[in-house]
Amino acid sequence: MLYGKVDMVYFRRVLGYVTPQYKAVILSVLCALVVAMLFTLSIGALLPLMKVIIGEEGLHGWVERAVIKHRCGISFAAQELQETLTDNKETSSRSDETLAIVNLRNDSPAKQGGLEPGDIILAVNPANLQSPEEFTREQLLTELAWADPTEPLHILARHTSGEIKTLTIETDNPPIYASSARWLLDFVPREHGVAFKRNCIILVVVIILAATITRCLLRFLQEYLIRRVSFSAIMMLRAEAYHNALRLPMNFFSKDKFSDVISRFVQDSNRINIGITTLFGKTVREPLKLINLAVLAFALNSTMTFIVITGAPVAAVIISRLGKKMKKVTRRSLESWAKILGHLQGTLFGIRVVKGYHQENNEEKSFNIIHHRLLKQQFRAAKIEAASGPLLESISIIAACIGMIFASFWLTKGDMETSVFFILVMTFATMAESGRKLGNVYPRLQVANASAQRVYQLIDNPTETDPPAAKELPRHQHSLEFKNVNFRYPNSETQTLVNINLRVKAGDSIAIVGPNGSGKTTLVSLLPRFFDPDKGSIYIDGQNIADVTLRSLRQQFGIVNQQTIVFNDTIAANIAYADPDADTDRIITASRKAYAHEFIEATPKGYDTIIGEQGSTLSGGQLQRIAIARAILHDPAILIFDEATSQIDTDSEAKIQQAIHEFARGRTSFIIAHRLSTITGADRIVVMDQGRIIAEGKHQELLKICELYRQLFEIQFVAERENDKMAES
Repeated sequence: MLYGKVDMVYFRRVLGYVTPQYKAVILSVLCALVVAMLFTLSIGALLPLMKVIIGEEGLHGWVERAVIKHRCGISFAAQELQETLTDNKETSSRSDETLAIVNLRNDSPAKQGGLEPGDIILAVNPANLQSPEEFTREQLLTELAWADPTEPLHILARHTSGEIKTLTIETDNPPIYASSARWLLDFVPREHGVAFKRNCIILVVVIILAATITRCLLRFLQEYLIRRVSFSAIMMLRAEAYHNALRLPMNFFSKDKFSDVISRFVQDSNRINIGITTLFGKTVREPLKLINLAVLAFALNSTMTFIVITGAPVAAVIISRLGKKMKKVTRRSLESWAKILGHLQGTLFGIRVVKGYHQENNEEKSFNIIHHRLLKQQFRAAKIEAASGPLLESISIIAACIGMIFASFWLTKGDMETSVFFILVMTFATMAESGRKLGNVYPRLQVANASAQRVYQLIDNPTETDPPAAKELPRHQHSLEFKNVNFRYPNSETQTLVNINLRVKAGDSIAIVGPNGSGKTTLVSLLPRFFDPDKGSIYIDGQNIADVTLRSLRQQFGIVNQQTIVFNDTIAANIAYADPDADTDRIITASRKAYAHEFIEATPKGYDTIIGEQGSTLSGGQLQRIAIARAILHDPAILIFDEATSQIDTDSEAKIQQAIHEFARGRTSFIIAHRLSTITGADRIVVMDQGRIIAEGKHQELLKICELYRQLFEIQFVAERENDKMAES
C-alpha cells in the first residue's frame, strides 16, 4: 500500500471496530474480486469479436499463432500484414499462403533449430522435402500448432537472401489451454460469412450483458455490505467515545468547549465513516480492477504494458504528498467547524438575549468571521482533492501515449495485430480511469485519520476512576472537613482556592457568600470530586474522599445549580433522573414539597409533558422547582444549593425557602446565595474573597466583625428597598 504506517495510526485503530465484522468484509472483498474479473471479461470478450469483424485470420489463426509462439517460440504476423513483410515478388503474389517470421524467442526451439527473423516458411512436414507440395497459410499454421509434440518438425523455409533451407526442430509441449481451445475451435467455421459474424456479435453481446448484470448485482452487494460495516463500526466508535466522555474529569470540559466535543461526535465521525467506506469500497474495488486489467494487458503485450505502468511510482509520490497536506488542512477545518457549532449553540440558545439587545448584526458579523476561516480551509482542501484526479490522469495518459507510440511501430512492423492494438488502448484507458478514481483515496483516508485523531482524544483521555483499594463511603453522619485545600484551574495563572480550612458538623447548614469569582462554586464542586484539589484533603466522616469510590461519594449529594439542567424528556423522568425506578407516588410527593405539583398538573399531559431542549416549554422558576424536586426525591445526605432560588418569583420564594428548610433538616447543606436575606438563618455563614475564607459566623456576628459582609449586606438591602418601592408604585 502507499500509505505510511505512522501517518495512519489513528485510522488503523478505527479498523479495530471493523474486525468483528470480518465475515461481511471478506464477502465484500470477494464480491469486489468477481466484479473486477467480470469487468475485465467484458473488455477481453471484445478481442475475439474484433478478430472476426476486422477480417484478420479469424479465431483459428489467432489461437494457432498463440500456440505456435508457446511451442516453438515463433511470432508470425497476422494475415492482413503478411503482404507488407514479403518483399520478394514471387512470395508477394501469394503472401496469403505463406508465413513470414516476425520474431523468435531467444531460447526458442525454432532459433536453436536454425530459423531466423524474416524467414518465410514454405512447408511443414511435407511428404517429400525435395519437391514439397504447396501448403496454404491455414495448413501451415494448423500443422505447426497441432503437430505431435513427441515428433520433431521438418520445415522448409526461404531465407531473406532467397536461399531455401531444410530444418528439423524440436518443440515444447502445448500450453495448458491448447486442448480446450482446439475443441472449441471445432465448432467455429474457418470461413467467416455474414451469418457467422452476426452470430458472433450476438454471442459476445450476450456474454457482456450477462457479465454486466452480474457485476452490477455483486457491486450492489459489496457496497451495501461495506456501508453496513462502516455504520456499525462508527456506532461502536461513538459508543466508546460517549462512554469515555461521560467519565472525563470536569477539568477536561473546562479547557475543551462542549461544542468541540459535540463536533467530534458528529462531524468527525461522519468523516471517519467516509474513510471506512472508501477503504473497503473504492480502495479494494479499483486496485482489483487494475490488477485484472494489467493481467489482460500483459497477456496481450507485456512490453507496452510495462512502459505504461512506469507512471505508477510517480503517482505514488504525488498521492503521498497530497495526503499529508490534506491531513493538516482537515485538522484545521475541523477545529473551525467546532467553533461554528459553539457559536450557533450560544446564539440560538440565547436568542432572547440576542433579540432583546438587538445584537443580530453583531452576531452575524462574528459568525461570518468564523465561517470565512472555515471557508478558506475548505478551499484549500478542495484544491488538494481537485488536483489529485487530474494529476494522476495526466500521468496515466502520458504513460499510455508513450506506450501507444511504441505500439504504432510494432503494429506497422507486424508484431501486433490491429484488434490487439485497439483492445490494449481500451484496457489502458480503463486502467487510467481506475487510477484517477484512486487519486482521492489517500487524501480521503488522511481526512478520516485526522478526524479519528480528534475522536481518540476523547477515548484516550484518562477518565475518572476509583483509586486502588477504594472503600465504600457510608451515608454521611458525623462531619465534613476541608484541610489546607488549594486549587487552580488548568491553564489559569492564579489560585482559585487558597489554604481552605473548614469543618462542618453533620446536619449543619452552611451559607457561603462573597463577591463573584471568590471561589464559592469551586469550593462546593470539590466535595463530589468534580475537581481534585492540588494540595490538601477533604474528609467526610473521617475518610479522605480521594480514597473512596466515586459512586458511593456522589450518592451522598443532591445538587441544585443556578443554571437549571434538564433533559429533553418528560417532567416525571427529569424528577426521577437519579432514581429511574421511582414510582409515581414518590415523584408526586417530591413535586409537592418543591411546590411544583400545581403547575405540572396544569400542563397538557401533566407529568408526561415533554420539557423540550433546554427546558424551552417551561419558565425559569418552574425549571428550578423541578430541579429541587429532583434533589428531594434523591434523598441525599448532603445538599448543595448554588443560587437555587435565583429564578423563582417573589410570591413562591417564601414557600420554596420553607420547603428547602424542612427538607434540609437533619442533612448537611451548603447554600450559595447572593441574596443575603435568604441565608440569615443558616447555622454558619462563610465569607470568601479571592479564594480565601476571610470570616465565618452568624449573621449578626459577621455584620460586626467582617467589613466585606457588611458591605454586601448593605448594598443588597438598599437594592431590595428600591425594588420594593418600584413594585408598590
